Order: sequence, then C-alpha cells, then structure tokens
Amino acid sequence: MTLAGSPRGLRTFALPIGLLVLSLVALALYRGIGGDDSFLRNLSIINNGKPNEASVHENYQPTNTKAPPPKYKPTPTFAAPSVTDPFPLLSKSTATPPPIPEYNVPRPGLHREYGLSYTPPLFIGFTRQWPMLLQCVVGYLTAGWPPESIYVVENTGVQDSNAKGKLTLQNPFYLDHAILRKLGVNVIQTPVLLTFSQMQNFFLNIALSRSWPYYFYSHQDVLVFSFEDGPDTLERDGDREWFFYDEKDEADIMRPAAAGQPGYRTIYENCLRELNQTLEREERWAFRWFQYDHLTLVNRAALDAVGGWDSLMPYYGSDCDMNARLEMDGWTMRYRRVGIINDVSTVMENLAALYRDPNVVPRFIDPNPDFAPKDQSKEVQIEESKEGQNETDKEPSKDGQEVKADGKRNETVNGTDNMNIARSIEYFRELVNVGNEMGAYKYRDKKNSRNSWQNSQHGGVGEPYYYNPEGFAASFWILAEAGREVFRQKWGHRECNLVEETALKLEDQWLVEKDWE
Repeated sequence: MTLAGSPRGLRTFALPIGLLVLSLVALALYRGIGGDDSFLRNLSIINNGKPNEASVHENYQPTNTKAPPPKYKPTPTFAAPSVTDPFPLLSKSTATPPPIPEYNVPRPGLHREYGLSYTPPLFIGFTRQWPMLLQCVVGYLTAGWPPESIYVVENTGVQDSNAKGKLTLQNPFYLDHAILRKLGVNVIQTPVLLTFSQMQNFFLNIALSRSWPYYFYSHQDVLVFSFEDGPDTLERDGDREWFFYDEKDEADIMRPAAAGQPGYRTIYENCLRELNQTLEREERWAFRWFQYDHLTLVNRAALDAVGGWDSLMPYYGSDCDMNARLEMDGWTMRYRRVGIINDVSTVMENLAALYRDPNVVPRFIDPNPDFAPKDQSKEVQIEESKEGQNETDKEPSKDGQEVKADGKRNETVNGTDNMNIARSIEYFRELVNVGNEMGAYKYRDKKNSRNSWQNSQHGGVGEPYYYNPEGFAASFWILAEAGREVFRQKWGHRECNLVEETALKLEDQWLVEKDWE
C-alpha cells in the first residue's frame, strides 16, 4: 500500500494501523448494536439473502414481571374437521376443467342478441372459505355463465399471500389463484379487507372505472342451476314472491323450456334477457333480485343517485338502509326469476358432480357440523335420509318405465344427441335434489345454522397475515351489531322496512328523534 506524498515512515505503518482501526470499529459495532447478533441478523447478505426464520415473538418475554399471568379461555372440546379439497381433479398441475353440458355452453356474442354492447360482469365477493367459493364459481360455469365475465373479488386482507401461494388450504383466507385461472375467471383484489357495504362500493367503483352501467353480483354461499328440466315449482327458503309484469310474462318465466327443447335458456341468458326487458319497461330501476340479493342485477345510476352504500354500516342494516333510500328516491326493486338458486352452507363432496361426471355420486358434506356422537353424525343422518329417498323416489309405471316421484318419466329418446341430453338431465335431477337438501339443511335452524359455514376453517397459524378465526368471527358480530345501531340512530327507527312503517323522507337522515321508548 503506497500513500502518495506521505513521509516514508508514515507509509511504513499505514497498513497495520488501518487494519487495527477497522477491527476496532467492527468490534464496537458488534458490541454497541447488540451482542445478540441482531445487527448481523438484519444484514441481507446473511443466510443467502433470506431473513432469519426465527420470528421476533418467539424470543419475546414480557417485561412486566409483577403483572399476573394471562387467564386463557378454555380450549374447545370439539373442532370442525379438516377441510378437504372439493375438486381434486383440478389440483393436478396439468389438469383442465371437464366440459360443461353442451346445451349450457354460452353462444358467442350472446349479449349482443339482447341489445347490450358489452358483457355485464358478475362480481362474486370472497373473504373466507375457499371450498364454498369454488362451488359457487363452478355452479355458475356449469349452468352456462361465461367464465370471462365472472370476477372473483378477493377481499381477504392478506395482500399478495394468495397470489404467491403462501397460504394453505386450512387457512380461512386461502384462495387458489391457479385453479381460478384454469377455470377462466378473473380475480380482482381489494387493497385492504373491506366490510360488506364497503365491498359493494368497491363493485360500484370498478363498474364506474370500466364504464359498466349495469352489473351482477352474487354471494359465494349459493349453488345455482339453469332450468334444464323445465319448470321448477319448489319454493325455497330464500325465495320471495315473484313479480310479473303480466300473464304472458308469468307464463314465460314459470314454464321455461327444458334443455334440448326450442326456447331453452340458461340462467345467464335469462339474466341478459331480464336486463334487456328491464331497460325497455322501466326507466328508474335499481335492483333486480333473483333470490333476494343472492344474485342481483344492479343499475349503477341508481346507486350513484343516492350516494352509494353507507360504509358506516358494515354488514346487517346496510341493505335496509340502501333499499329504503332507493325507494324514497323513486327507484324500483323487484323479485324476478331466472334460474334455480339455493342458499347453502355446505359443499359438495366432489365438484366434478356439477360437470355430470358419471363416476361421481352427488352428495354434500357439512364443513362445520354440529357436535354429535359419531354414530349420530350429520353425515350419517344425511346418508340415511338419502337412502330412504332412494326407496321412494321412483315409482313403477304401467308400461314398465320408471317414473320419478315428481311425475317425470325416464323417457327413451331417439338419436345420440337426445340420448346424451336425456342422460345429462337424469343426472341433473339428482344434482337438483342434492342442492335442495343443501338449502333445507342450511335453514334447519335459522338462528344458529345459516352462518355456521363461516367458522369451519381454523388453520393458518404462522402464515402471513394470520388472524385468529374465533377472533375474526367475534369481531364480525360486534361490527354487525354496531351497524344495526348506526341504522337505528340514522333513521330513528329500529325495524328494516322504513318506507312501509314510517313517513320518513330521504332528507330525514340523522335529523329525527327515535320513535321507540
């Protein structure tokens, strides 16, 4: 080492002195910043650029040694079983979805046949319980909804953890982006975890930014079918009294053509037709509910007119508030029928059944069953019930052919295509029966069972953005009750139906005294 311009003696000692100084500095840094290697642990060059795997909380010890130890809640004696993959076929990296029934494949450009310049999107919001979401999406696809117009809105609050595959199936917030891509649907991610009303405003914002004046949204806990077997007269728990414009309209809706027959329409085509008819018949309309809001058609202009959803009512109460404001402002909301919609809390054991896989027997499982002795489990009760139905579901006819209990015959149809349709519809009847059982099972105890599915996953400890599932559920109900209180204070009324029960006007928000003691 040569120092230009330095005296010869200084140059002689420069190298050892420099090395000594560097050594002392390194030692001082090590001791001063912490002899516990926290300084070195934070250097990116350690461990090939990977952070130390030991997390901070593992080494944490409370500093307040005088405080009493925490009193922990009792450990639950019963926990829901582990979640299983409801569609194992798609889990293989090279697998592709099976074909849907040919008569449900949407015609290219179908929206243009109904006077629409774009394909209205279907938003499906997701926060928890991947099996339930996957069942919902597959149900829409196999019923004939085009995948490119479905937008799954990931509202989990886990940032990019799902997109990068960092969560596991047992985590309540797990969502498989790869499988959704295989199915051909779109995924939009919210920037943070949103409440129900905030997510509705998020749908509104997306529609505004993409110049979509109309859109559909669906809850994830539904199972839908098209009218493949023709008229369906069963009244389901989620149904309301249908609205008809006239007798012709009623006949057309309540007596639909079956698959393979002239005039057959899928649930998707019926939704497009409903939008077309609504635009022709009414100018000031807001919602078209196809089983309350389990599947809904939205007019963006109506929501814009009343200021969107009230984000300060997180969950319950927000729909009462929105519907009242729309009605006070002169916008219509009607119950219309476009297909079979079941509000469910359970998941089919194998979703390949929705693709009419003859090797799969349609049946469902409860992801969060009530505690019961093993020999009296819900699965056993369901199977016993189904076995009993199998004995009475078919009746012999005079000509020797089987007749279903609903009066529909297993007819022999000439021609290969008709034979395929007939076999598919036979399987479809089994699916509808199972779907009906799933809907009835959800409403078996309306107070305690309708939302039980939301608590069925308890894994994910140690994964990114982990949140205690019991804590999440408890927080949900705290916020839900807070929203109800906001509604009561905002309108001075406790019940939902403001228009029929009060003389309130749109401008009365937050200006009236409460009307109860």
